Amino acid sequence: MSSIGNEYTITILGCGVMGTAVLSAILNSEFSPYPSRIICCTGSQKSAEKLASTYSKIETSYGSEQNIRAVEESDIIILGCKPFYCEQIMEQVKEGLHDQLLISLLAGWTLTQLERYSKYVARVMTNTPAKFGCGMACVSLSSHAEQYEDLVLKLVGPVGKAIRLPEKNMDAATALVGSGPAFCLLMMESLIDGAVQKGLPFAIAKDAAAKVMEGTARMVLETGEHPAALKSAVCTPGGTTIGGLMAMEDRGVRSGIARGVEEAANIATSLGKK
Repeated sequence: MSSIGNEYTITILGCGVMGTAVLSAILNSEFSPYPSRIICCTGSQKSAEKLASTYSKIETSYGSEQNIRAVEESDIIILGCKPFYCEQIMEQVKEGLHDQLLISLLAGWTLTQLERYSKYVARVMTNTPAKFGCGMACVSLSSHAEQYEDLVLKLVGPVGKAIRLPEKNMDAATALVGSGPAFCLLMMESLIDGAVQKGLPFAIAKDAAAKVMEGTARMVLETGEHPAALKSAVCTPGGTTIGGLMAMEDRGVRSGIARGVEEAANIATSLGKK
């Protein structure tokens, strides 16, 4: 593979939830060098037309012949399909592969497995808030892809924040970063249900719960304090907060969430073995 210059093409294979989240983040950002072309590959004309109507600055492609051409013309491939479709999709477009930089958004697939398709591999785990520029991305690189670290971080940085991680930590990152929004939404839903049960209208409870979680996250990020210290500061002796927390501890909320992250990480590991 020749070096990637200032004029380069990105082809996205799989434009579902995560593929479009990263696409949105890139389109809504400015950095240099910025891709001169972005081609989004889908399996059907209907999906391609929907993408074209949603995102004005992209090209679309569908069907094996067009997708092979889109891959052949690319300098960078973003792999955004479901993990269990990866092998099938890559086999379909293998004629267009020529050791491009491959950025994988797939849970479970290791660098070694992905190096079957290119020796230049970046394994990235991000999440759905990336679409709004407030997500998180963890990045692991193959040895040959180290030279593209700056470019990879520029491409995924617009999701919100991007950090390097050793590959051994990527399954844990998949559980925390990738699945974390769903876990947070379950907690938010529970806060809403409790407030509605006590008489708050749903719309008010939803907005309030969302702002509580948003504000709490910002407080942790900006103060740098341990969450336990910030939590203790809210607990007045004999007050409402400590009472509510004790009820949650009695019902195993803390261990349930922690075990949920553990189970998600175990499943991420298994995905790469199928």
